[in-house]
Amino acid sequence: MRRSTRPREAVSLSKSVQHQVNMYALAASAAGVNMLALSQSADAKIVYTPAHHLMRVNQSYNLDLNHDGTTDFRLTNKSSTFGHSAGGALLSKSA
Repeated sequence: MRRSTRPREAVSLSKSVQHQVNMYALAASAAGVNMLALSQSADAKIVYTPAHHLMRVNQSYNLDLNHDGTTDFRLTNKSSTFGHSAGGALLSKSA
């Protein structure tokens, strides 16, 4: 089915239909405002622990973000050579 590219003509609505559309829009807006008013706010805090860890080539570091004793991420410093070229990467893997 092919759509027409011609602009559509505006149609005048009867006063009763226009009133119903306006009332619907008002009710929908009020419902949206009520939903926003009923939403609960979230509490959050930023916990920062200063740290400095030197990772040498081909070494890994276990990162514990929330200090629960469980590794959250394992960071690995990789380096490799291929003939006359070399490459490196810092890899991250979730634990």
